[in-house]
Amino acid sequence: MGKKPFYGEIDGMLVPPSFVPEVFREAMAFQPGPEDVVIATYPKCGTTWTQQIVTLILKKGKPFLTAEEYFGSLPFLEMTTMEELSALEKPRCIKTHLPFDRINFSSEAKYIYVARHPADCVVSFYHHVRFFPIYLFTDGSFDDYFELFIKGEVDWNDYFDNLLSWYERRNEPNILFLTYEKMTADPRKASLQIARFLGEDHYNTLVNNDEKILKKVLEYSSLEFMKKTVNKFWSEQFTKKPSENVLPRNPVVKKYIGLIKQADELGHVRRGDFIRKGVVGEGKIKLSEDQLQRLNKRILEKTSHSDVMNLWKTDA
Repeated sequence: MGKKPFYGEIDGMLVPPSFVPEVFREAMAFQPGPEDVVIATYPKCGTTWTQQIVTLILKKGKPFLTAEEYFGSLPFLEMTTMEELSALEKPRCIKTHLPFDRINFSSEAKYIYVARHPADCVVSFYHHVRFFPIYLFTDGSFDDYFELFIKGEVDWNDYFDNLLSWYERRNEPNILFLTYEKMTADPRKASLQIARFLGEDHYNTLVNNDEKILKKVLEYSSLEFMKKTVNKFWSEQFTKKPSENVLPRNPVVKKYIGLIKQADELGHVRRGDFIRKGVVGEGKIKLSEDQLQRLNKRILEKTSHSDVMNLWKTDA
């Protein structure tokens, strides 16, 4: 029996241990409005990057420069109370990892779903779990994590169920379905595609005046810039033991503080950075031949009724 990360469970879904039922259920019941943009992904499939691109487009190329501004403006639906969400200025850019059948879908809001090849996703997700001490898995092995991933026994449950739930709805007029691989291959094209989806005025802003705003969007959403800034924000917010005088109102944050203290006492400290390599194809290098074969078998089992894997015919 291999080592497992420490998870919680709410309504049949494995979740990070800091999550609380009332906030999670509010997230599933929440219905976004016409000024909301929802970034939906399975974890580690391009959520943070896509959110960076979207907010830069909405803010006309102006990046977040502090952790307080960053996290105060970019709500993670499953961790945000309705009071906090209501207080945010619109347009709001909201991220979620919920599958389509767990959201309260709105025909008025805009949704961007980003898919990533499972071989790369599992590698990135493993490093993600080791980054957060609250999982008590900073010393966990990739082999143990891989076993959980292909059985769908990780937080947010099965990768394929999440992907397929959104893929089946990809042609809805208010859903933009992207792949991480195509975004990586041509960030300029992806940024313009997102801008056009958000509205012709956003697209025109990017291409007017010698593309000055577009250049800022590309610069501040680059891997180099995000490693220097966003990595620092995540480390400040989620991996350090908080001061004793921090008294948050959000119950998820309150629970998180207790868990980070517990992890610290048990000797768990973060491993690596939140934003790591951002590359395509790492899974083919990291996974053993046996693991690749077993992942391919799992792909066939889960997607035999769908053409979803055609997304990566030329990408991975």
